[in-house]
Amino acid sequence: MNSIVTALRTGVLGTLPLACALLGACDKSQPPAPAAVADASTSTNSAAVTDKKEGTVRASGSSALQPLVNAAKEKYEAENKGASVEVSAGGSKKGLADVASGAVHIGNSDIFAPDDLKSGLVDHKVATVGFAAMANKGPYSEKIASLSLQDLAKIFSGAVKNWKEVGGESQPIVVINRAAGSGTRTVFGNIVLGGDKFVESQTEDNSGALVAKLKQTKGAISYLALSFKDDELKTFGLKGDGGVVEPTSANITSGAYPIWSYEHMYTKGEASGSTKAFLDYILSPAFQDSVLPNVKGFIPITQMKVSREKD
Repeated sequence: MNSIVTALRTGVLGTLPLACALLGACDKSQPPAPAAVADASTSTNSAAVTDKKEGTVRASGSSALQPLVNAAKEKYEAENKGASVEVSAGGSKKGLADVASGAVHIGNSDIFAPDDLKSGLVDHKVATVGFAAMANKGPYSEKIASLSLQDLAKIFSGAVKNWKEVGGESQPIVVINRAAGSGTRTVFGNIVLGGDKFVESQTEDNSGALVAKLKQTKGAISYLALSFKDDELKTFGLKGDGGVVEPTSANITSGAYPIWSYEHMYTKGEASGSTKAFLDYILSPAFQDSVLPNVKGFIPITQMKVSREKD
């Protein structure tokens, strides 16, 4: 895998579809209650409750995934009187830690669970999402339609410090990174930089707040899930020898656009009770085929033509 990613970063974008076929967002919401949560299915000894949808399901983690979970929550609660889903963000790594400790029923994550946690967790892949570099709009970036992986690596490692060095007008580049616990940071860093090799800079731990900060900061650039794509920001396609690859659903599902991840909803052990009922709803054709495609930035897991085993 390292050799493939290296090839991508050295500009061989004309081979991206083949290469990518081979490869393998956090807010300040209040944290969930520290005490271990009780699953509705285990809060009573009655086997009869295991199929019930009533009860509260608590989820925390990725802010990139949060818009999709919120869309599911809205539909699910409307269709199932008595059901309640509480969603908070905080970053993928927080979601994984929370579900592993039993603080929540579901840990939302843009990344696979690490080795020290994955043995006790069950992975439910519910969608995929792409990520892209997004920047403050201004005359300095107006003429730049796309950036190569090499350009992105130089910008986010701090080797390039001015927009004129990548084809724009003179203006210092202001890198805004996601916080260390962000799955978006992990996915973007692995593919663009070969790991967490970002230049030291200001950070933002909330995708929505990051969008606002990019709009307000002259010369700023960061990276976001496409669920947070905003017309007031400049979103860059990837430039390579084979042309420009835009971060579209078609290019992500084919593997032509490499910066994407699965969206995971981890449970501690097999899901049961109200947690299972909610996950079953998200993976149902009714949600995957009718609701999910209308939630900005997300792609049904069934549409992917390529796969990955790790980030």
